[in-house]
Amino acid sequence: MNKQSWSRLALVGGCTLLAVLFAIPGTSWGNNWFGEKMQQYQITLGLDLAGGTELDYKIDLSDAIAQNDDSDPQNDVNLDSIAESVRDALEQRVNPAGVGEIRVKRSQINDEQHVLIQMPPSSNVEQAKADAERDNRLEFFAEDPSLETETRSAIQQQQRTINVSNWDRRVAELADGKKVIHQLFEPRWSDEIHDPNIKEALLAARANTILPDLTETQTELEYTIDENGQMEIKDMPRPLLAIVKVNSNTQESREKTVAASATARHILFGFPGATRATDDVKYADEQTARVEAEKMLQRLQTEGVDNFAELAKEFSTEVAAQQSGGDLGTFSPGQMVPAFDEVIFSTTESQLIDHVVETEFGFHVIEVLSIMPEHKETSLEPRVGYELLGWDRSELGWRETDLGGAQMENSVVGYDEIGQPIVNLLFNKEGGDMFAKITGEVASRNCNGGPCRLGIKVGGEWITTPTVREKIIGTSAQISGSFTFESAKELSDGLNLGAIDAPVKLAGQLTIEPSLGADQFNKSLRAGALGLLTTILFMLVSYRFAGVIAAVALLLYTGLYIFILKFWPESFGGPVVVSLAGMAGIALSIGLAVDGNILIFERMQEELKDGRSLRESIELGFDRAWNAIRDSNITTLITCLILYNLGSAMIRGFAVTLIVGTLLSMFTALKVSRNLLLLSLKCKFLNNPALFGVSKTTKK
Repeated sequence: MNKQSWSRLALVGGCTLLAVLFAIPGTSWGNNWFGEKMQQYQITLGLDLAGGTELDYKIDLSDAIAQNDDSDPQNDVNLDSIAESVRDALEQRVNPAGVGEIRVKRSQINDEQHVLIQMPPSSNVEQAKADAERDNRLEFFAEDPSLETETRSAIQQQQRTINVSNWDRRVAELADGKKVIHQLFEPRWSDEIHDPNIKEALLAARANTILPDLTETQTELEYTIDENGQMEIKDMPRPLLAIVKVNSNTQESREKTVAASATARHILFGFPGATRATDDVKYADEQTARVEAEKMLQRLQTEGVDNFAELAKEFSTEVAAQQSGGDLGTFSPGQMVPAFDEVIFSTTESQLIDHVVETEFGFHVIEVLSIMPEHKETSLEPRVGYELLGWDRSELGWRETDLGGAQMENSVVGYDEIGQPIVNLLFNKEGGDMFAKITGEVASRNCNGGPCRLGIKVGGEWITTPTVREKIIGTSAQISGSFTFESAKELSDGLNLGAIDAPVKLAGQLTIEPSLGADQFNKSLRAGALGLLTTILFMLVSYRFAGVIAAVALLLYTGLYIFILKFWPESFGGPVVVSLAGMAGIALSIGLAVDGNILIFERMQEELKDGRSLRESIELGFDRAWNAIRDSNITTLITCLILYNLGSAMIRGFAVTLIVGTLLSMFTALKVSRNLLLLSLKCKFLNNPALFGVSKTTKK
């Protein structure tokens, strides 16, 4: 076979391998490593087929109701609109890709507004809870350098009111876990205190005292290690301006393991190409360097090592040897290259190593001057226990404003005049006036020799701090920067979520049963299998051997579809959850796959009847059917995209499965079927038009 035929065979063989591996249930491969690996890939069933979990969230509309009940009718809000916005926001949080078959719908219980989140068994319920209950307050802050000075002075005033006797009470009054943080540190050794800003003062302080000065320090990284050894970060270090209380400061006996160490010297024989070898290295090549190193070792063994340093200065290619005489000082395991380390720390006494050591730097003649094995030492060392009350330094220069979610209408991604993504903000009339006042004040200030910033938080977390260079008048504003579309959309989504001033609270959780049950699901599978076999039979009767090719392509299509359903990655919104609607999309796409083959084979038969050869008929059949296949599939894809963008989660599931099936059907019809037909021509007995349903031909 030629190279093209091998390429066709490789394509068909690769598709067949994937189809077989994933279409066969993972349990069929046994309990070996491969079987366990394959069992990790499963088709995810939706709520109607496998049941799942329902979360009931109550919407807190108390602020909105109070706003409607006040004496100003101009600030009234639509409660139904707010509830719908909350539903949209929750769906965006728990099902951002829209293909997870997670249903989010509103419900009214008496006078209360609720949102119900229904999730299939494959969903992470705890993560969905965390996403749904996330704080979504939108807050605007103005950078003000004078505020940091004022805040430092206020903290110093607080420090004067705090002493050892009232420490616990004052901590309870001031610490809020966000801007003001309290941390307790159990007694630790001096080398375990990593912050130099606090270490010296702690070691010098007496127990049960408060350090006289405010200390600039930081919180420590907070993390947990799960059963698989994976680290989960709980809180990143934050800079603090802290009042520090020393609880204990003692001298205690401590046993420490002291790593092995050695002192040694060497003479290096480098050569061109060795690491760090100079251009004018004295030894011409590797063999010459090796021979000279062997000669030097024999000389030292014969004459002794008294003049080792002088020989190193004369013969070593190490630049530093002219001053050090080859002395390497004291070092521990891991500080030298492995081959060097292995030789040094495998010896137990001072000696000239009896062989030349080869490393990436060249050839070494080594003398071990001293060796100290790993050992334990006991000594008296300070041990300090302390706690701190700290103000987050990143918050000190920010003044909170009255502008918030109640004044912002929405946020959308846009593009500037050079096509860079930006984030557009739209405020109501009140918000526009407030925003103009705030940006005017910020633009008039100077922060560290440059313009000041506007800070925006959602749920108490900074999401952006854009620079303000001039007063912004009107109800619209732009945030620009080095955005990608994804980062701009993430910021815009965060702003929109923060604009909803209606928190939710979990009111109930229950397990829901599948509406169809296993029996109905099995019946659906049997019906689908029967339909597939009937379709294959029709193709065999109508198109003979071409029908066999279509049947193989259809089976490969089914196997590849199962592969996609099992393997769809989370990074693309996976898994694709199969519900009844999704199964309908799959069934419809099978029909599209057959439809493509029918168009191709009909054109093939027409070409055969006109007297063309099988190869010509196959090529022309595919080429001339392509336009019809392309147009029909494009219209299907356009319809699916409309359904995906405008439909609910269930409709999106149908649209996604139909999109995948449509694209896969085009691939199997145009690539797999075509390559199988062309490969079949290698068999002479198959070169017969009658096998393709054409008994009479007209010679041209």
